[in-house]
Amino acid sequence: MEFRLKIDDPGRRYREYEVSGDVSIQNIESLVDAMKDCVAECDELAISLTGITDFDVAAFQFFMSLRNSFVRDKKKIAVSCDITPEVQQLLQNCGISDLAAALSFEA
Repeated sequence: MEFRLKIDDPGRRYREYEVSGDVSIQNIESLVDAMKDCVAECDELAISLTGITDFDVAAFQFFMSLRNSFVRDKKKIAVSCDITPEVQQLLQNCGISDLAAALSFEA
């Protein structure tokens, strides 16, 4: 998995990240650490899941937990997805038809 901070606007309390590759329990720790700061420091977060080649249940649970933190604090989180058909099928098998809609929230 790779992720990068695309925009950090402290004045707006806004950050935007791009995440790509294999997003799984084996490699999500660095992303978890980066997102902990966002929960405390951001009022708005955008995440682009671009070219995701694998996405396991632990990754989904992490992103849902992140979303729930933003919902609790009435902050905005927007997720966009560009995932492979294989990952889309895996998510559909788990009952998730639209990952971006499931993970996004607008206060």
